[in-house]
Amino acid sequence: MKGKKTASERPSAYWEIQGKQARLSLALFFMLFLFYLLTSGILTGIVFITLGFFLPTFNFLTPGALLKFAILTLVISTAVTMLNFFQAKKEGVRYILNNLGAYYPDPNDRYHLMFINVLEEMKLSSGLPELKGYVLPTVNLNSLSLLDVDGRPAVAVTEGLLAEASRDELEAVVAHETAHILKGDTQVLTLVCSLAAFYEKLFSASQTKDEDFRQDSLFQTQKQQTWSPFLYLGSLFSYSLISFLIMIISRNRELLADATAVELGRHPEALARIIYKAHLANSYLGEASLFTPLFLVPPDSREISDSLWDRLFNTHPPVLKRVQLLAGMGHKTLKDILEEIKQQESTRQLARQEISSEAEMSEEKKEAIRQQKEIAEQQLEKERFWLVKTAENKWLGPFNLGEVVSLPYFTPAIRIKNLKDNLEAAAREFPQIRFALYRQIKNQPLEAELAARCPSCQSSLSDSFYEGVKIKYCPVCQGKLVNMSDLEKIFARREYKFSEKIKEQAQEWRQIIMEPGRRKKLMLKDKSALCPLCGLQMMVKPFNYHLIVPVYKCLKCQVIWFEADKLEILQTIIEDRSKSSGEERKTGSFS
Repeated sequence: MKGKKTASERPSAYWEIQGKQARLSLALFFMLFLFYLLTSGILTGIVFITLGFFLPTFNFLTPGALLKFAILTLVISTAVTMLNFFQAKKEGVRYILNNLGAYYPDPNDRYHLMFINVLEEMKLSSGLPELKGYVLPTVNLNSLSLLDVDGRPAVAVTEGLLAEASRDELEAVVAHETAHILKGDTQVLTLVCSLAAFYEKLFSASQTKDEDFRQDSLFQTQKQQTWSPFLYLGSLFSYSLISFLIMIISRNRELLADATAVELGRHPEALARIIYKAHLANSYLGEASLFTPLFLVPPDSREISDSLWDRLFNTHPPVLKRVQLLAGMGHKTLKDILEEIKQQESTRQLARQEISSEAEMSEEKKEAIRQQKEIAEQQLEKERFWLVKTAENKWLGPFNLGEVVSLPYFTPAIRIKNLKDNLEAAAREFPQIRFALYRQIKNQPLEAELAARCPSCQSSLSDSFYEGVKIKYCPVCQGKLVNMSDLEKIFARREYKFSEKIKEQAQEWRQIIMEPGRRKKLMLKDKSALCPLCGLQMMVKPFNYHLIVPVYKCLKCQVIWFEADKLEILQTIIEDRSKSSGEERKTGSFS
């Protein structure tokens, strides 16, 4: 009857999906067995033929030798297949998630909360009993679906995609990944990548790395040793295995997932836009090229065509083909989609709130901040009445309590002197030191009265949000305390734009980064500061070994204190780099 859906059109119940997954697992096991039967047969045959050259009495073509050859090949291929398959099912997904650095979305993060809500809506729309979510810590744009360690379906998106995608685009991405789950693609692709990851783990195990920090350099170097036979054998098997399995995976599954996503979310234009954005942006995820079949857009999307070679050895069709088909579903053209993206970016730029530099403040405000910092420094100076005796019998100091406990050579047995009370003894003999160590063990600030105080001006810090991330902010000197784990989110997002003065400072820092002599001097300029969370002394370190901008780091609390303009300068540098990369990718792209 008209309007009545056929069995193939009706949404699958979850038990039907599980049954399909079991059948696909069995089929994949059989194909894996065939792969190992072929490879072990070739290798065993080479061994038998070689024996014939060195042992004149051995004849490979006799019935007995052929029977031994068949039995040995069968035993080896069965054993390796079972080891690879069950190891992949047990540890493969965990390896993939760890390799990508995946973590659960944070409900307190506005962008993550939107992702959680979209997952909940899609779970209801698709009929799945559960749909887990993961976030990948990278500014690049991509997504994937997989079956978690417990066998439950999950969707993972990057921080860059959450930052770049509008609500309807995020819904379209989650719908696309859910379509893969409903079609059974996720089961196959998760197993394929897990199987190949088995040899990647062997490859990683064959490497040893020694870190070497030179005192005259800010850069970390690594001495890497590898066992070449394991290295090349693992790489060869990984490539051969995934190439063999890719050949049996139809690249049309991406087109079918796109079509099913439109049925689930009704947003063909939104899916077309985000696929094109991911294509233009960097869609590469760390060292995870082995997991390309899982991705929404492959890292080498610009190199994929409709040639016979690409149809055999690529799991994704050309992006242009996908975008054109999706545009047609919305009764639009490719040009319309590109115009929508351009208009969307223009609107977004107009909506960005501008942040001014500290240098652009009024003179009264600058003077007030300067006075506050002087008062804070005087208060801290009064607390510096501790001297520490070194192994060379020299007294160093004076230090405050946080600075003493933070010394790399500090122990409870070290000799210290309290100038205030004119007492000298082992550190453990002073009640202040014992209490500070006790509070440190309990993860409490060393001195309660200094908790949540600005490291620069000692004003009380306020809770605030920056780029959708919860931070602690100083309303006086405009410094920011940020969790290290939240920095990828901040750098991926574009809620703020920056004044010309900040852009000028960013340009100056770019020049400094290129001059090693100036970099080294900058690390010695900033004074010491105490962590607002634990009270220990923060270390002045470069932000990382590519962006040599000095910041205050507390490795115990995993936080960074950015003085006024420092975070904005870093954002400007990173944003400009992203723009340059994007412009390069646009060259020669679709028109």
